[in-house]
Amino acid sequence: MLSETNAKTIEKKALVQHGILRMRQGHGANCSSIGSVIDLLFATAAVGGAVFAAISATLSEEPAEVVVAKSDQTDSVSEKNE
Repeated sequence: MLSETNAKTIEKKALVQHGILRMRQGHGANCSSIGSVIDLLFATAAVGGAVFAAISATLSEEPAEVVVAKSDQTDSVSEKNE
């Protein structure tokens, strides 16, 4: 059984034979620096938009308007005429 260090060494040699010289690990490791940040920017924009919408909805004032049904309007007009 190979030790972990020997296994990694053999794996690295195999990758070098296929033309891979270096491999980074981690979140967005094989992307350019801006490429690894795009998902973070998208998530931040989505959360910021949701917060803005929630704050706007909380602070907005909508005037209330009482609407009278037409049948009620005609009844009140007929009562006034009598």
